[in-house]
Amino acid sequence: MPHRDGATLIIDDDEAVRRTCVEMLRARGHQTLAAASVGEGLRLFGERHPAAVLLDLKLPDGAGIDVLRELQRQSPGTPVVVISGFGSVTEAVEAMRMGATDYIEKPISRDRLFRLMDRILQRPLPGGETDPETVADGSRYGMVGRSEPMRRIYQLVEMAAPTKCRVFISGESGTGKELIAHAIHARSPRREHPFIELNCAAIPGELIESEMFGHVKGSFTGAVTDRKGRFETAHGGTLFLDEIGDMSLMTQAKLLRVLQEGVVTPVGSSETRPVDVRILCATSKNLQEEIAQGRFREDLYHRINVLTIAVPPLRSRREDIPELAEHFLRLSSVENGVKPKRLSPRAMDFLVQLPWQGNVRELRNLMERVVVLVTKEVVGHSDLMAVLNMSAAAAEEGPLPLREARARFERQYILYRLSANGGNLGDTARELGIERTNLYRKMKQLGIQTRPRPRQ
Repeated sequence: MPHRDGATLIIDDDEAVRRTCVEMLRARGHQTLAAASVGEGLRLFGERHPAAVLLDLKLPDGAGIDVLRELQRQSPGTPVVVISGFGSVTEAVEAMRMGATDYIEKPISRDRLFRLMDRILQRPLPGGETDPETVADGSRYGMVGRSEPMRRIYQLVEMAAPTKCRVFISGESGTGKELIAHAIHARSPRREHPFIELNCAAIPGELIESEMFGHVKGSFTGAVTDRKGRFETAHGGTLFLDEIGDMSLMTQAKLLRVLQEGVVTPVGSSETRPVDVRILCATSKNLQEEIAQGRFREDLYHRINVLTIAVPPLRSRREDIPELAEHFLRLSSVENGVKPKRLSPRAMDFLVQLPWQGNVRELRNLMERVVVLVTKEVVGHSDLMAVLNMSAAAAEEGPLPLREARARFERQYILYRLSANGGNLGDTARELGIERTNLYRKMKQLGIQTRPRPRQ
């Protein structure tokens, strides 16, 4: 089986781990080197220039993170896989952020090690099979994107999902933080149990405690029956607290107690109830700034921020925009029962250059408007411009009935094409793909006056 020249260097002070890795890799046809310390590992790395490194994060004569940094300094292109033991997920995540290629857990699985090494050393699997781990898109997570920032997020999801650690998802509004929370739950041991969401910004302050912890009958006006809160509803599963930065300080204090003690006290009751819930949190706010301003508790921040996944804005991963746009066009076409549309190359190039302050949500909304308002199968640059111009006007005026929105778009677009064609109805009709008489009728219907062309 062909593979790259060069050995795999294993740096681990545990003799059993070194021996296991060496035996498994040699059985697979890999050359191997082994080191029990930082000094020996760096010496072998400098002398032999291995094709890949398996690096333990817990070493007797140095920190694995520091070794990773030195390996990257000497040879930035060499893939480094960190070996993480039980309870060291946070360190593994930090190593991934610093550029480690992947991670593998102890005890080391032979199949996982083979797939991992075959992938990073670009070796084909037996029989020409495709390793599912080589899939660079986010389809298995319900996300779209193949950019390096998104591949890093998929790796972090894989690392976080099997554990119990609390995950803090940060990022601007509209970047898809809730999709990451769903992906973590779906790939976790809790996936057969409930996934419960609570948007802390959408619940009035006086009701959020009842929503989270439940209440008993008569505890406040309108509490006509006992009611379970989201914590109890999510028992055994996952609770996703979205926009946690909008939670009041009083509620933060009560949430901190629940996280510390694992029990909830319903509003109006003195009885505590145990809950087994994994917490995932997200916010579009900068919690460090909120802490500095006294609006968020620092002790709660450290409780929820065991592992952080920072979601990049869309403008930082523009290479994903074409795939996202095509995905949303297909999705909106199905939802609206119309023939699928596609963007012309010029329209797509223009789309990629837009600022995208609203991130993925803004792109999805725009593609849905394109599906509803553009009747042609191929959406050109001018069509896109017209939809964008209309969207800006609609944003100022507020929502419109669909019929009126479509009529406004048609009027604006016909005027735009007439102007581009110097008022020539025949040329404009041909561009629009309709008969000249139909164009004239549509213009009359929309209140567009025809101007006679001057005689020559």
